[in-house]
Amino acid sequence: MSAIEDVRKTVERIAAASAKGDFAPFIAALDDDLEVFDHVAYRFERKGEFLDYLGSVMGGAESMTFAFHQPSCRTFNEDTAVVNAYDRAGTTPKGGGAPSVACGRTTLVFVKKGGDWKIVSAHFSPLKE
Repeated sequence: MSAIEDVRKTVERIAAASAKGDFAPFIAALDDDLEVFDHVAYRFERKGEFLDYLGSVMGGAESMTFAFHQPSCRTFNEDTAVVNAYDRAGTTPKGGGAPSVACGRTTLVFVKKGGDWKIVSAHFSPLKE
């Protein structure tokens, strides 16, 4: 399988699970030395920091889903790829309340490490409503 096919399958697996509220494939794809720029004004420098942040955000949610739209995948060699997509995050609060939806853009940089494609850098930015 070519690098681009391999990355596309990885992204499809992450997207399909996240759309159902299962973030395990996404978390498994995160490299320990991950760097993330997110909607908040803070840069996360490790996987643990980012997961702590996600846990605090999702702590008040009954459920959350995340979907990609119009993803593009580009490989630059056999071990580096960039994926860009529009995203849609849906959150249902605990104890009732109206669900919310936030749309944005996602960029994921993948590097092949030990036979697995790992996300080493991610950038999430909101779209204005």
